[in-house]
Amino acid sequence: MEKAVAGKARREDFLIGFLRHTPAVVSYGPAGLNASIKGIGFVVKDEYLKETIDFLMSQRDKVLKKPMEAMRILLEYFYVEEKIDFTKLSTIELARRHTWTNLNVNSEATLLFYVPPSKTYEVRCKATIHMDDEYWKLANLVHDLYHVYPYGRERDWRKTPVYVFHIKEIYDNNPAKMGEKIY
Repeated sequence: MEKAVAGKARREDFLIGFLRHTPAVVSYGPAGLNASIKGIGFVVKDEYLKETIDFLMSQRDKVLKKPMEAMRILLEYFYVEEKIDFTKLSTIELARRHTWTNLNVNSEATLLFYVPPSKTYEVRCKATIHMDDEYWKLANLVHDLYHVYPYGRERDWRKTPVYVFHIKEIYDNNPAKMGEKIY
């Protein structure tokens, strides 16, 4: 994102890099074994939730028709290492189909990340479902700052619950590591 904001990102690098954001979410339950590609994001530590939500809400109008401004705001205010809770990841649920059915019954999930040619990580998690709380607000807001508001659109958040993935284990599945546990 930093290179994109600075105008130095090649299209190919940006697209390949975006794969870091879209793992397969693997779940199992009444809908069977399921893998669904979802955009995943960071979560701030609990002590920063309210102030982050308030600040990002105040920035919505500033990013209308300005996607690079949205990225700049997220980089400078949200993606700050001291604020991020690296034990959690989140996503919004747009479809409410197989993953939704499974995670409502069985909270165990695996996130499978792959960035060509050989970076791959398996993140084993416990998923919690959020609707109308601070995690729900934050995930929907970050999503919309990047994907919705810069294009002049609005979205009804009531239709999109949020999953927070609480990380239990991480494995490096790179061919040189062959599933070595790293967390």
